[in-house]
Amino acid sequence: MHFLGLVEEYDDDYNDMPTAEPMGAPPLSAEPPAAPRSEPSNVRRIPTAGSMDDDMAPAGMGASGMGASGTGPASSPAPVAPTGTVNVLGGPRAEDPPAPSGPRVADHVHITSPTTFNDVEEVGENFRDRVPVLMNLQGASETVAKRLLDFASGLIYGLDGRIERKGDRIFLLTPADVEISAGELSRLQDRGLTS
Repeated sequence: MHFLGLVEEYDDDYNDMPTAEPMGAPPLSAEPPAAPRSEPSNVRRIPTAGSMDDDMAPAGMGASGMGASGTGPASSPAPVAPTGTVNVLGGPRAEDPPAPSGPRVADHVHITSPTTFNDVEEVGENFRDRVPVLMNLQGASETVAKRLLDFASGLIYGLDGRIERKGDRIFLLTPADVEISAGELSRLQDRGLTS
């Protein structure tokens, strides 16, 4: 593998570097550390609940966590009664129309002849609105036609539709659960847009 240049040279000085201790939290133990570390003067330790002195306690609290009078916490939140309503999401609503029992028959096919990639928005909007789209790429350059066809393929995949080649650089994009009426197909054939 060395003759292919796939193996790096071994650095002989690698082991001469000092080793560092692994990073991470120290292991938990029941006993405190033996000797405190010396810390720089700009470091201040935050006391734990068990080691809080009166002089280190927040204003208005004693070492026990009680207020200055010792009768209770310095401030406690007042209980809040829940208010509002609960809306169930995802369930059937009265205003929802019943789901269609079979494929929807489309009496209209949107015909477009995009010449630039900027024209693809029209294709996407119609397809998203569940309108079949006939894309005539005969007027587009070879590179633009490839990009438009790539977009159409992604659109079909993302919205679960289908694509059919109907002629030389003519493609019919059909949304999921949509069928094109026989009358519309014959009209497209009469115009020479399908074979």
